[in-house]
Amino acid sequence: MSILHMYESFGWWRRADYLKVHFAESWNEMHHLLIMEELGGNAWWFDRFLAQHIAIFYYLMTVFMYALSPRMAYHFSECVESHAFSTYDKFLKAQGEELKKLPAPEVAIKYYTGDDLYLFDEFQTSRPPESRRPKIENLYDVFLNIRDDEAEHCKTMKACQTHGTLQSPHSNPEYAFEDDLGCILPEADCEGIVDCIKKSVTSSQN
Repeated sequence: MSILHMYESFGWWRRADYLKVHFAESWNEMHHLLIMEELGGNAWWFDRFLAQHIAIFYYLMTVFMYALSPRMAYHFSECVESHAFSTYDKFLKAQGEELKKLPAPEVAIKYYTGDDLYLFDEFQTSRPPESRRPKIENLYDVFLNIRDDEAEHCKTMKACQTHGTLQSPHSNPEYAFEDDLGCILPEADCEGIVDCIKKSVTSSQN
């Protein structure tokens, strides 16, 4: 999202759907974090310290990767999401019966079964809105839905690797931008910051 905002400011790459979907993904991941914190995952100082510094490193690394090549960054994110899905799946198979005996955290109940599920639908680009409505009866259901969220993230990251194909589940398939005179502006189309700068310089010379 940081790079997309920069591209948008420079007029290199304006794709509202990407910003909408990626914000919805970050909203979903934030609730995964809140769930883990309510379960006591942030109880130890060292765990918090390690997680926060890894998050800073991960952010800087992915911003650098995305600036060089969005396709490379999306492929890397797809691999991360795929690993997360596998990890949760193994955990469910190993601890499923115990998890079914434990109550669900309140934050999970509110997030997955609340009245406003617009952002929950928004990050699931491979399915129509309102087609997935989780049930949360115990802690097993919580981790089952977190696992399924990771699968949806994986699908979205895979779709993003084909440039310009990502679509918000709630929006029209095409976006057009107009100048002050009402004329349709062509969609900027570039791969990475080097390509964007080259195309920007070339177009200004023409």
